[in-house]
Amino acid sequence: MADIGAQLWELWAPYHEVLAQKIMGPVNGYMIIMISIQLLIRLWPTSSSGKVEASHILVKDESKAKELREELVKADGDPALFAKLAEKHSTCPSGKKGGSLGSFAKGSMVPEFDKYCFDPETKVNQVSQPIKTQFGSHLVMVTKKPE
Repeated sequence: MADIGAQLWELWAPYHEVLAQKIMGPVNGYMIIMISIQLLIRLWPTSSSGKVEASHILVKDESKAKELREELVKADGDPALFAKLAEKHSTCPSGKKGGSLGSFAKGSMVPEFDKYCFDPETKVNQVSQPIKTQFGSHLVMVTKKPE
């Protein structure tokens, strides 16, 4: 519980300083509601234990994604190979980090991506089929799921 309090203060502090300096004038009910909404939006995903860690490879066309997936399946979804292929082929800046997106909560990514990452059937280190989004075709590997 103390952890949530610390997170809450961390999110509130920048607003507190602005309000304390009276840059915005007297605090009214509207401002309090808007700040509270912003705090809830920012705090909600971090208070959830339902975060996953994942990596992805983003390519422009689906045929390239299928080709890379075949290579990964032959290697039994080796995370080291996934990272190497992400560095070489991914058009996303995360490719430089082996495709790692770090940890994120449900609702943080585009719906197609979230659907795969938070599906109870998805196993750790399993390589997805190509997932099409407005950004291109993704191969996704969930590297950690909540216990």
